[in-house]
Amino acid sequence: MKDKVLYVCIENACRSQIAQALTDMSFRTQLQAFSAGSHPADKVNSKAIASLKRYGIEVSNLKPKSVSDFIGEDFDFVITMGCGDDCPYFPGAINIDWNIPDPKNMNEKEFDEVRDMILRNILNQFSKDD
Repeated sequence: MKDKVLYVCIENACRSQIAQALTDMSFRTQLQAFSAGSHPADKVNSKAIASLKRYGIEVSNLKPKSVSDFIGEDFDFVITMGCGDDCPYFPGAINIDWNIPDPKNMNEKEFDEVRDMILRNILNQFSKDD
């Protein structure tokens, strides 16, 4: 059975969407990834879509979701990206805050650096030494 991880940021338009997509790319067989926002935007940020596309990941069909959509679900991990006072609590989950800077107003190079920071965190968190 796969561990379930929920990534949370404010708008579910950049950081948490990126984390979900990169987790699916890197750990599809070990983890079931979801993402949500404490105050979801209307759409996924076009810079996030473009940044993931540079990794060969297509996410243009995704829509932001609310944390409230997941209330009552069980997660093994809830990883927040720096959502401040609105960070959710899911009983039984390991709660971790990565405090990732919000890249929405960054240029392409800086945005990709945040994307790569998220990937490093995912690999450090979930890679198992066998």
